[in-house]
Amino acid sequence: MTGLIGSARFWLILAAGLTLVSVTAAAVWRNLHPPATAVRVAVAEERLFEDKVLATGRVETRCQAVVVAPFAARLLTLEVQEGDRVTAGQVLGELDAADVKERVRAAEAALAVAEAELAAARAPGTPAEMAAAEAALAAAEASAGAAEKKLERYRYLFAQGAASQAELEAAQAEHKRAQAERAAAEARLAALKEAGAQTIEVHQARVRQARAAVESARRELAKGRLTAPIAGTVLQRSAREGDYLQPGAPVLTIGDPEQLQVVAELSEQDVKGVAAGQEVEIRWFGDPGKAWRGEVCRVAPAVTRKVGREAEKIVRVYVTLEEPGSLLPGATVDAVIHRVKPHQALLVPTEAVLEIEGAKVVFTVEGGKARKHTVTVGGANELYTVIKSGLEAGAHVILNPQDLQDGQPVRVTGGGPE
Repeated sequence: MTGLIGSARFWLILAAGLTLVSVTAAAVWRNLHPPATAVRVAVAEERLFEDKVLATGRVETRCQAVVVAPFAARLLTLEVQEGDRVTAGQVLGELDAADVKERVRAAEAALAVAEAELAAARAPGTPAEMAAAEAALAAAEASAGAAEKKLERYRYLFAQGAASQAELEAAQAEHKRAQAERAAAEARLAALKEAGAQTIEVHQARVRQARAAVESARRELAKGRLTAPIAGTVLQRSAREGDYLQPGAPVLTIGDPEQLQVVAELSEQDVKGVAAGQEVEIRWFGDPGKAWRGEVCRVAPAVTRKVGREAEKIVRVYVTLEEPGSLLPGATVDAVIHRVKPHQALLVPTEAVLEIEGAKVVFTVEGGKARKHTVTVGGANELYTVIKSGLEAGAHVILNPQDLQDGQPVRVTGGGPE
């Protein structure tokens, strides 16, 4: 009996030892052979690579000028139509400059008064001249008073709708003339009473001031004849004969339809990498079967807010065109800007590329393990990155390999052979 018990104990101890050995061996095996990590892969391939950005643009003339109304007036004539060729300095139309002419006459009258005062200061008047000047002043004051009352009456009638604009303007002009005549009479009488070098200097200054006023009024009158600031073609008529225009109101737009550019608007996130010299392809719905070639000539140095769309900020890119052809100024076009020209290159998905300690690396699957490769990259777009060196075509690169280590067992679950 004792022998049986001892034999049983022996076998129990042996079984426990074997179990311990098996558990230990399994643990060692797991440590030496960790489970494979599931990964997805893609094949590095020689393919056509390009990096482009799409934008909407507007066709504009490179040299353009807008003819505007220099002062408030009615447009009497407009002698050109859209599409007409014009030369620099050519008369294009005329404004009603009656008010300006009145200012010229008033300025000329003031100049005459100033010159008369200067002459009188240099040669004081006789008693007869003094009497005549006093009588003239009395008459001028009476006329000025009557004109002022008349103006007040017409202002009231105009406000009540009982007088026309023309009648009110006539009363205003009569009032101005009466005031000018009174001022002239006062100046004439004062000049006859004064003499001396100091008085002459004052009158000389008044003459200079009056002459400057006449020149200014004449220059403004000359602007009533609208002229072309540049040579070109009339692109747009913004006003019609008979329109009453405010100062600065556009009348005509002039440009050269043979010298066109495209102004493309890029969103902030798309402008990176866009630079002068890059090729651009232009397409227009007005001629859908045709494409125009262009080149980026400059990129605006600032981000601006798009007019009419407060939430959108854009960067303007200016594109010169090789041949404008059938494109028209003002047309809305689609622009494809090639940041990188299409060419054959070794490509891998962009999500396969990591940056570790300043170096670009990719991981490949080789013999069931992940292998790290330091690579030199070229251009990149939203989908692919160009590999210049460090990797061979046909390699199975691991996508999103952020947590992998070199030599780590892996198991392909998608994108390549399992």
